[in-house]
Amino acid sequence: MPKTFSIKTLGCKLNQYESSLIAHHFLTRGWAAVPFGDEADAVIVNTCTVTDRSDRKCRTLIRQGARSSRWGGVFVTGCLAESSKKEIESMPEVLGTFGNSEKGEMAARIEESIDNAAVSERSSDIDAPLPFLHTRGFLKIQEGCDNNCSYCIVPSVRGRARSRPFREIMYHAEKLIDAGCPELVLSGITIGSYADSGMDLAGLAESLLGLEGNFRVRITSIEPNHVTGKLIELLGHPGICPHLHLPLQSGSDSILSLMNRPYTEKQYLSVVGEVRRASPEIALGTDIIVGFPGESEDDFLRTLGLVDRAGFAYVHQFTFSPRRGTAAASMKPAATQQEIAERGARLREKAFRAALEYRRSFLGKTLQSVVEKDRSGEGFTAVSGNYLKISLENTAEAKALYGGIAAVALDTVAPEGNRGRIIIS
Repeated sequence: MPKTFSIKTLGCKLNQYESSLIAHHFLTRGWAAVPFGDEADAVIVNTCTVTDRSDRKCRTLIRQGARSSRWGGVFVTGCLAESSKKEIESMPEVLGTFGNSEKGEMAARIEESIDNAAVSERSSDIDAPLPFLHTRGFLKIQEGCDNNCSYCIVPSVRGRARSRPFREIMYHAEKLIDAGCPELVLSGITIGSYADSGMDLAGLAESLLGLEGNFRVRITSIEPNHVTGKLIELLGHPGICPHLHLPLQSGSDSILSLMNRPYTEKQYLSVVGEVRRASPEIALGTDIIVGFPGESEDDFLRTLGLVDRAGFAYVHQFTFSPRRGTAAASMKPAATQQEIAERGARLREKAFRAALEYRRSFLGKTLQSVVEKDRSGEGFTAVSGNYLKISLENTAEAKALYGGIAAVALDTVAPEGNRGRIIIS
């Protein structure tokens, strides 16, 4: 019987890509993948450390994973393994840690530790992993961040911004397309900083669109100051998903200044307006931090007002979490915990209503969507180009079209979710 492995991934799409890379290396060595929680020879947790809540969730999953390990422990990688290496290694459930730069070596080194023998062959990031536990393919285009946001630990655990070679990206993209991957999800920490072989992000996206095959490209998260005119022009291309995630963090200029964010409220809204003129039905998502040190009620009201004006399709909301080693960690809060909790509830309500209004604007329409399995693994979900998740009623057709792009009618929009059906022509 082959040795088995399982992986649990937390955090960003770059982590999802890197878990696919780790899995690829295990699979090419003859190992078999099993679901996280099933007994396995090697259990891996790929961690995130963006907030205290992320840290707690990672530690919980490490303890859970150890119970399914034949060796009584797990191997930990990712950003928490970088930022809190000693603390993670002190956990009795941890067999070893790997930094982000060591993910390409994990399969070989874990195999060495389990077999107690040297394994000469090493893998590298040049490999082109296919999707692991997904249908859409995460395509890494860059790593790291040169921003110095006062609250963010990411630059210290991911390093400075550096771009993956253009030729390597194109090679990997062709492998994904040849394997029938319906969507290429461009992944990285600050993908808008991409620069290689005279290509910026827009040039790279345009080159990917020139490849043959039935696929689409999703740009995902990009800093507002990285949105160029050329990129905005591309948003109207049928091969580009009408979806951008534009991190905001706050609608107040004074708080944006304290956060060391490189734009103002006016500049952010200007980018939103330009994007909407190019792609009127685009889904715009964002991140907002509630309770940043210095945030007054007036500052928070400005954030609520910007949410109204921007018309976000969704909001990822975070309560400020001081990260050791960042400038904001030593800043004193201006609001009580109760005030911050109340603000969080008000933002959740406003964001919920905005998201519901956006989803309802597509009621009765037909959307080109990737057919995926739902979280239970029993049913099917469609992911539209504008990032609506639609539970599918006709599961027989969904099973036949699983992993491809189908026309999906959005029949029901409700607070608890969307429902629809595949249109058979």
